[in-house]
Amino acid sequence: MRKVFFNLHLYLALIVGLFVVVVGVTGSIMAFEEEIDHALNSKLFKVEPRGERLTPTAILAAASKAFPGQKFNTLRLPQTPDETVWFNVKGAQVFLNPYTGEVIGSRDPKTWLGKIHQIHTNLLIGPAGKMVVVTITAVGLFLTLSGIYLWWYVRRWTIKWSANWRRILFDMHNAIGIYSAVSLVILCISGIIIHYDDEIEQSLHARNGTQKVKKQAPSVVVPGATQITAEQAIANAKAYMPGTKELFVYLPPNPKGSYYVGLRYPEDLTPGGRSWVNVDQYSGAINNVQNSRTVAMGTRAIILNRATHTGDILGVFTKFAFSLSALMLVAQSITGYMLWWKRIQTTKKAPVEREVETAA
Repeated sequence: MRKVFFNLHLYLALIVGLFVVVVGVTGSIMAFEEEIDHALNSKLFKVEPRGERLTPTAILAAASKAFPGQKFNTLRLPQTPDETVWFNVKGAQVFLNPYTGEVIGSRDPKTWLGKIHQIHTNLLIGPAGKMVVVTITAVGLFLTLSGIYLWWYVRRWTIKWSANWRRILFDMHNAIGIYSAVSLVILCISGIIIHYDDEIEQSLHARNGTQKVKKQAPSVVVPGATQITAEQAIANAKAYMPGTKELFVYLPPNPKGSYYVGLRYPEDLTPGGRSWVNVDQYSGAINNVQNSRTVAMGTRAIILNRATHTGDILGVFTKFAFSLSALMLVAQSITGYMLWWKRIQTTKKAPVEREVETAA
C-alpha cells in the first residue's frame, strides 16, 4: 500500500505539481491583496483628514464635474479617516479626496493584483479554468493527505544539516510538508467547497426550508416622486442595522431599481462584510435585507467557509499561517523534483555499475 501511495504521490506531483504551486502562490498573495494594494499605491488610497467628509451626494457632484457625461454606479466609501473614496468610470478606477472632492488620481481597473486573482480562480482562461483549478485543488488535497501517510513511516520533524545533500533534501521535504499539512488541507477543502458553493448553499436551504436572499429588490415607482439621496439611503440602512459601518453604496440602475448599501458589523470575519440592505429609491423604505447576524444557516455556512479559505477567520494569524503554508509549496516542489531527479540518475547508473563489476 505504501508503494502505491508513493507512486501516486510522485507521478501526480510530476504531472500537476507546477500548477499546484501556481494556485498556492497566487493564493498566498491574495491573502494580503488589499494590504499589498494599499501599501504599493498609498498616494491613491491615503489622504490627510481635513474637517468633515463630503456627503455621497457632494462626492457624486464632484465626480460628475470631473467626468462629465459619465455614469456612476458605485461608491466605495472610506473605512478610516485617511482613506479616499473610489469609483469606476469607463476604462478607469478613480480615487477622490472625500474632504475636498479633488480627484487624487486614477488607474486601469485591470491591476496586476486583479490578474493574480484571476490566475488563482481560473488561470486566465475563463469558466473552463475554474474546473481546471478545482481539479488541481483536489489533486493538491490528495498530495497533502498522501504526503502525511508517507511521512508517518519516517516521521521527520527536523532537518539533519550535517548529512549528505540528498538526506537534507529528504528531511526538508518531510519537515516542511508536515508543518504546512493542516493549513493546506483546510485551504484545499474550503477551496473545493467555494467552487460548488452555489449548489451547496441551495441544498442547505432546501433541507432547512429557507431561501437565499436575492441581492436586488425593486422600488415602488411613484410618478413624479423625487429620488432620495445616497446619504439618506445609507442612513436608513444603518438605522435598520444599528452598529454597522457602511462599506459601499450602489446607486439605483434604473427607475425601478433600489439603492444597495453594503454594511459590516464589528465582528464580521471578512473586511467586506456580509450584510446589505436594499432601500427604495423613492420612499426610503427597506425592501430587502441580509443580516450576517441572523442570516439562514445555508448562507452562513458559505460565509464561514469563504472566511476560512481567505484566512480571515482568525484575523492576521490565520492569514499569515495560510499564506506561509501556500508559499511552502514552492519548497515542496523544488525538493520533490530534486529527489526525483536524483532517483532517476541513480537508476541509470546502477546497470552500468553492474556491468563493470561483471567485466571485472
